[in-house]
Amino acid sequence: MTYVFNEERVLLTQLGEEGVLYDIQSNEYFTLNETLFYIVDGIKKGLTLVEIGEILMSKYDIDENLCYQEIAKAIQQLVEKNILLEQNNA
Repeated sequence: MTYVFNEERVLLTQLGEEGVLYDIQSNEYFTLNETLFYIVDGIKKGLTLVEIGEILMSKYDIDENLCYQEIAKAIQQLVEKNILLEQNNA
C-alpha cells in the first residue's frame, strides 16, 4: 500500500518546523507537529515510508520498530480525515 497527499481537498503550509493543513471541503484547520509535518510533507514529495522513517530516525533518537509503528498510526489518522489517500500497488 502506498499513500498520496489529497491535493484536491487539502492545502499544506509550513510554519517553521511545524505545519498547518486546511481541508477545503470541511473548512477545518489542522496543526501538525514537526513529526507529522515530516510524514505528510514526505508523502506529498513522493517519498516512501521507509525513506520517511530513515529521516525521522536520523533526526530523533528513536527505535526503528517504534518509529514505523508511530508512522503507521499517524497515517491511519490522516487517511481517516481524507488528508492522505490509499493507493493499491497492483
